[in-house]
Amino acid sequence: MPVNIEQASQNLNSKLINGNQNNINNNEKKFLSEFLRLKVEGNQLFKVKEFEKANQRFKQLNNLILSNKQISNEIISKEQMIENLQTQIQCCLLTNDWKTSLESCTKLLELDPNNLKAYQQRAKSYKHLKDYDESILDLERLIELDPKNKSAKLELKNIKNLINNNQ
Repeated sequence: MPVNIEQASQNLNSKLINGNQNNINNNEKKFLSEFLRLKVEGNQLFKVKEFEKANQRFKQLNNLILSNKQISNEIISKEQMIENLQTQIQCCLLTNDWKTSLESCTKLLELDPNNLKAYQQRAKSYKHLKDYDESILDLERLIELDPKNKSAKLELKNIKNLINNNQ
């Protein structure tokens, strides 16, 4: 099904702008145009389960944000940046791109230090990269933030057993 990029851009535009749209200069307009293109393409690819391609769009999107920090900080809300990272992390996990998942989880935790899901996902990435100590630290932090999290407790136990069995 074809995407109405113009409509999606207008909808997203209204969510992204922190202030009056008329105050945006040409560099900001170029940035926003590219941001919207990558965001819409990434979301559409994700919806049709083209996770590797979606992951590439979100990598490009996050690189765009990082390479234009002054503009992005003025235009893109913190919540929008978190949402972009969360979607990219999902793509990474679904395509076993553990290194990028790890990097994106770390960026997300810089924006939202108490994000439970990011700790869980980063712990999973560390585990797959065989960095069990870091995985344990993230799971312990997750359990500290959410003491009733049974899946984190079970995963922590599994990783400790894995370490003990490999010694």
